[in-house]
Amino acid sequence: MRAEEVIGDALTTALTASDTPPPPSTLLATVAEAIGAHRCELRLGTKALSWSARETAPGDDVATLRLGTDPDIIATVAPAAAMPGAGAWQPLLLLLTPYAAEDGVWHARRRRQEAVRRRDDVRWRASADMEHERRRLERDLHDGAQHHLVALRMTMAIAEHQQHEQGGEERLASLREQLDTAERLLLTTARGVLPPILAREGLSGALVELEDANVQVRTDISRLLPVVESALYFFALEAVGNARRHAPGARILVEARLEGGRAFVRVSDDGPGFTASGEAGGLASLAHRIEAIGGVLDVDSSRGTGTRISASVPY
Repeated sequence: MRAEEVIGDALTTALTASDTPPPPSTLLATVAEAIGAHRCELRLGTKALSWSARETAPGDDVATLRLGTDPDIIATVAPAAAMPGAGAWQPLLLLLTPYAAEDGVWHARRRRQEAVRRRDDVRWRASADMEHERRRLERDLHDGAQHHLVALRMTMAIAEHQQHEQGGEERLASLREQLDTAERLLLTTARGVLPPILAREGLSGALVELEDANVQVRTDISRLLPVVESALYFFALEAVGNARRHAPGARILVEARLEGGRAFVRVSDDGPGFTASGEAGGLASLAHRIEAIGGVLDVDSSRGTGTRISASVPY
């Protein structure tokens, strides 16, 4: 009788001998006894079944046969002469499919997790490379100077209306100082570098520089990766600039913190707010920079309630 028939008959007998399906170890023992082996092992991926009638003695010959891949399925039999061909194992493997599937699911889950991790790594590296190049492009020039130019425009408007009133000279002096600041920022960004305060003191120090009569900053944040600091810094600059444009005279609060492996920056104002179908569409440039490094942008605003724009990024 062929090995396939011997194993098939033995498994049929084992299955019909009980009202409940035999456990995998019993099925393996049935096959081992049917082929005349005194030791039999079957490895299915990370799982292993084994049966032995006696201890392996020195000089015992052993045969190993690969029966499948993904997950790896390997049979080991002693003595070697008892090893049947790969086809003879198929009835047993069919019965062990649910048992092996558990390992297959685990492997699939692990491969999926690895793929996600590799995707995230590639995205981070690409974002870091883009950030390095972006320092030489117009976007950083625009984003970096915009905050100062908006503040300058507002100061100029006030100075024009109050140039003959008391304190006019002080306002003009402030205007000249802001002009100097904007000029320096334009020069440094045009050379392709980050604002010096960001490179020197990090995100916290750079955000504090945004403070003025209408802007308050609360920050409790340590140094982060340059790509994260840059993204959050320019996010805050543009969000503050948006608040100045759309809510002139409103009080603006910039908050930064670390929590749960993420860096959070929120810019809020007590201005008139806007509807989601209105100015919110102009926030795409903010979202692009944040989402490129796995971050999330959240906008909360409605007419009469002010605006809160938050960015969170893993660090």
